[in-house]
Amino acid sequence: MDKNQLRRLALVPVLAVVAFFSATTAAGAHIQVTPSFVATADPVLFTVLVPGETSSGTVRVELKIPPGLYPFSYEDVPGWKRQVITKANGLTDRVVWTGQAAPDGFARFSFLAGTPEKDGELRWAAIQTYADGKVVNWIGPPESENPAAITEVSSMAPKQNAGGEGGTAPAATTDPETGDEDPAGGSGSDTLTTVVASLGLAAGLLALGLVLLGRRQDRR
Repeated sequence: MDKNQLRRLALVPVLAVVAFFSATTAAGAHIQVTPSFVATADPVLFTVLVPGETSSGTVRVELKIPPGLYPFSYEDVPGWKRQVITKANGLTDRVVWTGQAAPDGFARFSFLAGTPEKDGELRWAAIQTYADGKVVNWIGPPESENPAAITEVSSMAPKQNAGGEGGTAPAATTDPETGDEDPAGGSGSDTLTTVVASLGLAAGLLALGLVLLGRRQDRR
């Protein structure tokens, strides 16, 4: 293997990390629902994050409640009205928030809900409406341009017991930049940061090793 081949090989892990960052950045513009991994039969605090993607602010968000999920308490958001639409059997079908977000701002809605008793997947179909009349349907599969957010339900996930008695829900932390509380304790962000840091370290070590190997071969 010549020196040029070694250099090209050394770039592979670096490019992989760059691609990971690019995909993460693109996905960050979509409607997100956290947490993305929850326990079965557990009261959980869900948060819907709605970023703006146009020069016109968001004025309406409609969220379809996945089957088997039972919302029971909602956080009031200043400047926004909430409408809960139920099915004929009294269960929650959709939740609609109307208000006004700044063109460069985002909206965030939180609610407590009981999760299904069996392992599976919660698919969050949502419709986002802007002040200029543009409507974006976040209902597609994960690889689509407008994907619906997904939450995995597993009996292996730790219980949150949000709003319950004697719960083990993580303590709230404070965002150092905004001062806002993060009821989920930032666990999702911490996990992503750890994974990315590990990928970067591994890529750097591999690249360094290949470069050193190339130098040794040149000396021969």
